[in-house]
Amino acid sequence: MDELDRLRRRFGAVLLPLLWLHAPVMALAALAVGRPALPAALASAAMAALVHLSWAYQRSEPATRYLSAIALIGQPALLVYLLAGHPWQMDMHMYFFAALALLIGWCDWRVVVVAAVAVALHHLMLNFVVPAAVFPSGADLNRVWLHAAIVAFQTAVLVWLANRLVQSFARIGAMSAEIMRTNETLELRVAARTREAEAANMAKSMFLANMSHEIRTPMNAILGFSHLVLRTELTPKQHDFLLKIKTASGTLLGLINDILDFSKIEAGKLSLEAAPFNLRQSLDGIIGIAAERAEEKGIGLRVRIDPAVPQQLLGDSLRLGQVILNLLTNAVKFTDRGEVTLSIGSRPGPEDGLLLEVAVTDTGIGLTEEERARLFRPFTQADSSTTRRFGGTGLGLAISRQLVEMMGGRIEVDSRPGQGSRFHFTVQLHAVAELAAPEPLPLEELQRLRILVVDDNPASREVLQAIFAGWSVPVDLAASAAEGLSALETRAAQGEPYDLVLLDWKMPGMDGIEAARRIREDGRFGASPAVMLVSAHGRQEVLAEAQTAGIAAFLVKPVDPGMIQDVIQSLFSSRVRAQPSPVAARTEASRKVAAALRGNRVLLAEDNEINREVAVELLGDAGLHVEIAENGRVALEKVLAAEGRFAAVLMDVQMPEMDGIEATLAIRHRFNAEQLPIIAMTAHAYAQEKQRCLDAGMNDHIAKPVDPALLVAALDRWLKPSAAAQAPVMPAVAPVAQDGLPDTLPPFDLAAALNRLNGKRALLRKLIVDFGMRFAGAVTELRRAFGRDEWQEARRIAHTLRGVAGSLEIRDVAEAARLLEDAAQARRSEGVEALLVRLEQAMEPALAAARGLASPAAQAAAAESADMAALQPIIAELRGLLQRRSLRARKVLEALEAAFGAGSSELGPLKEAVAVLDFNRAIGLLDGLACSPAVTEELS
Repeated sequence: MDELDRLRRRFGAVLLPLLWLHAPVMALAALAVGRPALPAALASAAMAALVHLSWAYQRSEPATRYLSAIALIGQPALLVYLLAGHPWQMDMHMYFFAALALLIGWCDWRVVVVAAVAVALHHLMLNFVVPAAVFPSGADLNRVWLHAAIVAFQTAVLVWLANRLVQSFARIGAMSAEIMRTNETLELRVAARTREAEAANMAKSMFLANMSHEIRTPMNAILGFSHLVLRTELTPKQHDFLLKIKTASGTLLGLINDILDFSKIEAGKLSLEAAPFNLRQSLDGIIGIAAERAEEKGIGLRVRIDPAVPQQLLGDSLRLGQVILNLLTNAVKFTDRGEVTLSIGSRPGPEDGLLLEVAVTDTGIGLTEEERARLFRPFTQADSSTTRRFGGTGLGLAISRQLVEMMGGRIEVDSRPGQGSRFHFTVQLHAVAELAAPEPLPLEELQRLRILVVDDNPASREVLQAIFAGWSVPVDLAASAAEGLSALETRAAQGEPYDLVLLDWKMPGMDGIEAARRIREDGRFGASPAVMLVSAHGRQEVLAEAQTAGIAAFLVKPVDPGMIQDVIQSLFSSRVRAQPSPVAARTEASRKVAAALRGNRVLLAEDNEINREVAVELLGDAGLHVEIAENGRVALEKVLAAEGRFAAVLMDVQMPEMDGIEATLAIRHRFNAEQLPIIAMTAHAYAQEKQRCLDAGMNDHIAKPVDPALLVAALDRWLKPSAAAQAPVMPAVAPVAQDGLPDTLPPFDLAAALNRLNGKRALLRKLIVDFGMRFAGAVTELRRAFGRDEWQEARRIAHTLRGVAGSLEIRDVAEAARLLEDAAQARRSEGVEALLVRLEQAMEPALAAARGLASPAAQAAAAESADMAALQPIIAELRGLLQRRSLRARKVLEALEAAFGAGSSELGPLKEAVAVLDFNRAIGLLDGLACSPAVTEELS
C-alpha cells in the first residue's frame, strides 16, 4: 500500500462519521421549521448508510469515492429543501461549495467532477421540477447559471489541485520505492564490497607470497652455492669476491623482506632488530649508490662523520640505512647543481644510550611551508608536478618517518623554495664494545707515510688533503696521471719513494687504471707503493680491471676519514692479508648437527632441481643421510612406506601434484608432530604463509634462501638421537678426472656453468645430457599448449625450461623461454609463433650438443677398463642407495659410469631410470648388470 492509498483511507475514516452526523442535524433542522424530523433524519441516514456499506466492502475504491460524492452533495440539497421559505434557505447554497471543496481529500479529480455534476443536476431539478421550494417567485434560470458558473470554476481549481496532489504523491512514492530498494540492496552491496575487499586483500597477500617464492628461489641458489663454494679451496681474491657476493645477496634479501613485509608497516606491526653493526661499513654501500647518482648529475656528495661517533653500535642497521639512503637519493634527485652533504654526529641519550644525529643537506629546489606540511603523508610529494618530473610514489618519506619514530627519534625538515632543504633526524642506539681487530696503526706510524694524491678535480684534491691534514699527515698533490708518475719517479730517484698513492679513476689522458698498471710494471718508481683507487663511479664497472692493475683497495667518493683510516690500517698493519680473517673462517666453517644426531635419515620434499642440489649438500655436510621426493605425493608415499625410518621431513610448500600443506595434513593422520617433525623449508616467507604451515601441523619454518646456521639450529631443535644415527655419513663421491666433458661445448657456456656447480664437471655433463633427454620435445609441448590456450601449462613449461637453461648457461634458450613465459603470463597469443620459432632455433644446437655428449663416440676417450671385482663395492653401495631412494645414488652412478665407460649401452636404461627417480626399476636393472654378457665382454 502506497502513501496515496493510506491518505484516502484516512480521509474515508473521517468522512463516514461526518455523513452520519448529518442525520441528527437534519432532524433538528426539520423541527426548527415545523416539519417532521424522522423522514429528514432517515433520508440523511440512508445516504450515509449506502456509503458505509460500500466502504465495508470496497474501502476507498472508486465506487465508494463516487457514492460518497453524491451522498455528501445530497446533504446540503436536503437542507435547502427542508428550509424552503426560511430566511436561511439561500445560505444553505454555500454548503454545496464547502462539500465540493471537502471532496479534494480523496485526491481524485473524477470524484470532484461527479460532485459538480450532482450539484448541477440538483439545481436544475429544483429549478424546473419544484421551483417553489427554492425560488418564491418561480423559476430563475439566470441564478442557476450563476451558481453553475461558480461551481464550474471551483471544480476546475479543485481538479487541478487534485492532479497536482496525485503527481506529488507519485513522485514521493517513486522516491520512497527507490529508497526502499536501495535500503534492501544496501546490505547486499555492503556485503559484496566487503567480499571484494577481502578478495583484494587475499589477492595482495597471495601476490606477495608468490612473489616471495619466485624471488627467494634464485636467492636460495645464490646464497646456498656461495656458502658451499666458500668452503672449498680458494685464492684470497676469490674468497673475498665470494664473501662480498654473499654479503650483498644477504643485503638484497633484507631489502626483499622489507618489500614483502610492507603490510606489517601498514598495520604498525613491524619489529626492529637489535644487533651490533659497524656504522661506517654499513654506510659504505649506501654512499656508493648515492655517489653514482650524484656523479651522473654532476653534483657533489660530501660525508662528514664526527670522530666521536662510536664505530660499533647496537640497533637495526638495515632500517637505519634504509632511511639514510632514502634521504640521500631524494636529495640527489631534487638537486640540479651544488652539492649534497651527509652529516652524522652523536650525543648522550636516555638510559645510557646514544642519540645518533643524522642530517642530509642539499642545494636543490626547496619546499614551501604548505609543501612541508604534507611532505610525510603517504603517496604524497611536494606537488603534482614533481611526480611527473622526478618520478616516485611519495611513500619513502612516510616509511622513513615511521621507522625513525619506531627507533625512538623524530624526523624534521627545514627548507625554503630555491634554497635547498635540510632533513635531520635522531634515533636511539647503544654503543657496544669494539670487535676484535688488529692493533690500530699508531698515529706516528701514519705520519711517517709518504702519500701522493692524484686527482684532476681540485675540490677532490682539497678534500683528501684536508682529511690527511686532520691527522697532521702531509700529502703531495698531482692534477693528472702524467704529473703523478713524474712525482713518483722524482721521489724514487731521491731515495724517498711513496708508500701510498690515491688515484682517481676517470682522468683525462690517462685514467687511474692505466696509471696503476704503469706504477706496478715500471722499475723507475722503486718499490711499488700501495695503490688505492678513489672514484665516484660504481665498483662493479671498475673492479675487474682493478684486479689486474695491482690496485690494493677501492673507495667510492665521497670518502670518509674513518673509511680511509680503516683501509690504511688494513694495508700497513699487515701489508698483504693472504688469508681471510678468523671470524670469516669461523663463519664459513662447515656446520654440522650435534654429534648424537649425525647419521639420522631425513626426507627432503623439493621439486626444484637446483634447490635439491643445494639442500642435499647442506644436509650432507651437516652429517645427515638425505632422501628426496620431487613432490608432496611422493613424500607422503615414502613416509608411509618408511614406517618411522625418517627422523624429520623438510617440506617445500609449492609443489606439483600435491603441495606441502596437503602432504603435511595427510602425514599428520599417521604421525604426530612428536613422532615425525616436519620443517617447512620454502621460499614462501610471507607471515601468512608461515602461519599456514604451522596451522597445517608443521613444527618449524625456514625461509629460503636457507641460512645454514638456521637450518642446523632447527635440526638440532627437532631431531632425536637414534640407532641409525651412529652410522657414518658417506662422503660425496668425488668426480673422476676423465669425465667425458669437453673444454668447450657451444652453445653451453661451460666455464660459467661450472662456476655455478663449484667445478663439478661430471655433474654438469649429466645435467646437459638430462637436458637433451627432458626437453627434446619442449617446443612441441609449448606449441600445443599455446594452441589450446592452456596458458598455465605453457607458462609452467617455459618457466622450467628457462630456469634449467639459465643454470646450464644456454642464454639464447633462456631468453627465448623467458619471452614465451611472459606471453603465457599475459595470455597473449600475438607473436607467439615467432617466439616459438626463435626458441626452436636456439634449442637445435643445444639439443645436438647434448646428444653428442651422450653418444658413445664422445665418451670413448673417457672409458676405462675395470674388472667386475673392483666394481662390486660401487654396485653394492649404489644398490643400497637405490633401496633407500637416496639422491646420492646419482653421484655413485656417475662413478660407476666412469668405470664402465659412459658409452656403455647397458648403463643407458639404468641412467634413465635413476634420472626419473624410478628406483624400483633401477634396482632390477642393477641386479641384472653383473650377469650381463655384454657387460662382462666389455669389461674384459
